[in-house]
Amino acid sequence: MSKKNRKSEDVVGNWLDTYADMVTLLLCFFVLLYSASSVDETKWQYIYQSFTSSGEYINPFVMDEQPQNNAADTNGNAESPPNTQHGGTTPEETEGLPADFNELYSYLHMTAQENELAQYIHIEQTPTRIFIRFDNMIMFDGNSAVLKEEGKRVLDKFMPGIKAVNSYIKSCTVSGHTAKAVSEVNDWDLSAARASSVVKYMDYNRCVDSEKFTVEGKACYSPITENETSEGRAKNRRVEIMIVRDQLDTTSQAVIDDILKYEYRLDGANTDPYEDDNDDDEVDSSVVDNIIDNMENKYENSGDGDGDEDSMTGPQYVPPVTGIPTDILGPLPQETPSAESE
Repeated sequence: MSKKNRKSEDVVGNWLDTYADMVTLLLCFFVLLYSASSVDETKWQYIYQSFTSSGEYINPFVMDEQPQNNAADTNGNAESPPNTQHGGTTPEETEGLPADFNELYSYLHMTAQENELAQYIHIEQTPTRIFIRFDNMIMFDGNSAVLKEEGKRVLDKFMPGIKAVNSYIKSCTVSGHTAKAVSEVNDWDLSAARASSVVKYMDYNRCVDSEKFTVEGKACYSPITENETSEGRAKNRRVEIMIVRDQLDTTSQAVIDDILKYEYRLDGANTDPYEDDNDDDEVDSSVVDNIIDNMENKYENSGDGDGDEDSMTGPQYVPPVTGIPTDILGPLPQETPSAESE
């Protein structure tokens, strides 16, 4: 009798287990339906992007992690850049950003003032470009090319404004500089690596188009002050960003002088047609004229794709072999053989 009761209890227990599993599955099903009824569009797009990326990268939203500074590592490296192309994505984020290149300098200057960065950052504007100079102490540790978290935060302050005027920017050159001092790290390697770290971080954040970036390592050979004191060496250790305006007015004398100074190292060349030529001028006027004649092709037709291949290569200048004008050179006389040569 006891064996029969035990068998009936076993049957009842198995049925209850199956019923409990079914109820649990139904509960999970309704929870999923409820969660799908209020979809976060942004997260849904990230999840969709993660499934269509063919395993190229892992989206931080799928990992249930909020990205911090776009989740780049200390060198600015990342698996894949974020899909942002403007200075902001919402009206609140785009408010106050510059609308064109003319407003970029004011934005950068005000940003430095509001964040009390004026003592670490120097901003300068010329007719064709904007210079931003960062003191090394806020960007890198000594003998290191790893971008500091403080340096990332500083760049984060300026990048939205630069990103907002990306279409008005022709190029963005980042140069690293060291001080002339005894160091265990090669100056060329260190300066180039620091500039590269800044570019990688800016490029990851889609600050400007990747093809507009240029990295320069200038070691200790472009100082801005003396190297004899520790204060002077601290100023010489720096990172500089040069942003060049697109679509330049090559008929402006100020623009021409600026291009000759920074791109052709012809500082002080006389380009004013109303001033008398100086015979003592070290700059060959024909070289300057040749460069100016080609400025329209180089700076006004850039990116159009309508010009021929030769018009996009910029100024081409071949210096003469001698200073003698070719039009006064006659043919060489023909030598007649003498009796001795036979």
